[in-house]
Amino acid sequence: MADDSASPKVSGPAANALIYVTLIAFLFLGMFAGWRSHRNAGLFLKALKSQTVWALSLNFLAVNIGSGIFFSLPEVGTIAGITGVFAYAFASAAPLFVFAIVGPLFRKHNSKQWSMTAFIMERYGRPLHILYGIICTLFVGMYMVSELTTIHSVFQLLTPLNPLVPMIIICVITTIYTAFGGVFASLMTDAIQCIMIFVLIIVAVIVVGVSVRPSKEDIERAGLVKPTKMGGELFVILTLAIAFSNMYHQGFWQRTFASRNDRDLRWATFIGFWLVFIVTTLVGMAGPLAAWAGTWSANSGVPGSSAFFTIIASMSGWVSGLTLVLTVSLSCCAIDTCQTAMLSSLYDLVEQKVNIWVVRATVILLNVPVIVLAMRTPDILQVYLLADLLACATLLPVLFGLFKRFNFLHWTDALVGCFGGIIAVGVFGQVYLGNRHDGWRLLMLDDGLYVPDERVLGAFCFAPVGSVVFCLFFAAVRRGATKLLGREQYEYVNTIDNSDDESTNGGAPKDSDGNNWPSPESQRDDAAKQTLSVLN
Repeated sequence: MADDSASPKVSGPAANALIYVTLIAFLFLGMFAGWRSHRNAGLFLKALKSQTVWALSLNFLAVNIGSGIFFSLPEVGTIAGITGVFAYAFASAAPLFVFAIVGPLFRKHNSKQWSMTAFIMERYGRPLHILYGIICTLFVGMYMVSELTTIHSVFQLLTPLNPLVPMIIICVITTIYTAFGGVFASLMTDAIQCIMIFVLIIVAVIVVGVSVRPSKEDIERAGLVKPTKMGGELFVILTLAIAFSNMYHQGFWQRTFASRNDRDLRWATFIGFWLVFIVTTLVGMAGPLAAWAGTWSANSGVPGSSAFFTIIASMSGWVSGLTLVLTVSLSCCAIDTCQTAMLSSLYDLVEQKVNIWVVRATVILLNVPVIVLAMRTPDILQVYLLADLLACATLLPVLFGLFKRFNFLHWTDALVGCFGGIIAVGVFGQVYLGNRHDGWRLLMLDDGLYVPDERVLGAFCFAPVGSVVFCLFFAAVRRGATKLLGREQYEYVNTIDNSDDESTNGGAPKDSDGNNWPSPESQRDDAAKQTLSVLN
């Protein structure tokens, strides 16, 4: 991914100073934030109803962006033009509204809800719970691989350093403060980091805007202004892909349930939408701007993913230093979110019956294969696409469990639906491409996102439709067979007691004395809290 022909713009000593001063500052910030939560199991594992509207809005920005935006967003701009940039920005931001709709449904199902995996355990039982937990962990691992791959490429482009060392240090720093303070520390650090990131991006945009001024003739020569077919398709493909994949990311659920009430959640997603849209649009416009300014062209041999850095290479060295700080900040935001998400997914996977320190140690060990894979510098967009297609194919049958009209669904129906979504993509590919080999290879998306035909669009559309069709069809067959055999039909009954919940009227849950709790805890969490108190 990195263009090694570009000479480093930041010297080794300066790069080390910028990287490690930034990381030390984040370490102290994380430890300070974690001081409140490291002895509180509720705040450590969940941080339920602990965040204000603005803090939550900044956290939605943090979980949506990473240093990968410097590669993927400008690349879209060089291929699909301004239409593609706006499509990517909209697709990154709009799925937040899904959590504003689904989040209250989860709370209605269980007022103490804190994760998607916990809901699946309650609604569908252990088999699907295990499958979803494994997929969530793999998803977060893929996000970490893509993030560390980006760090590797940026350090190669901007510094003479061996990227492996700072990659490991970043993982170590984020592991220390997330292991100490848990979800609450991640939420607090992400909010503060995002304020700094937003300011730095605005400064960078102003500097680039003043320094790079393409003429009208340059803009017309390079094109990328007129609407494109590819840009229109990206509105559909990316919106579906990101909306579904976000629901497999435990970080989004942690932030959803960290809202104090449903009203705060709705406002936070609205503000978060605009924050994400603005940041992604500004970064994505680096692609067309590089083409207009002549620092990048389709015939230059430089990949479109490096368009942002061709602009940086044409500017003063301090701009490269600013980009380096931005990359480290974005990476810390993304990696600490992934680490806490992985911790929660694994702790849920073992039904919170394993010592929390064992889970912490497991997360630390999983950083090793993630770093090894990142060093191989896989195609970031390819990694995201595979994860997104898997999410599109498997999520809807699970979400049906939120609605009473689907109380007849059994876990086997949802499981068949998940596999059905994957099968639907293969069948579509075989019909559309005309042969079995290429059709089923569509599941791997070997040709990437930017193809001249509609194969990718069809894959992302047929995946969710196929999962629904297979799920409902199998449910009808199962119920018909059950009726013929004269057996009792399965019907889910929600036996969870929500009588003490006050989230529907905007209030915080209270104890027997009428005092507000900072975060509600279930009986299972009380045991975890006692364990943490002893260990710490």
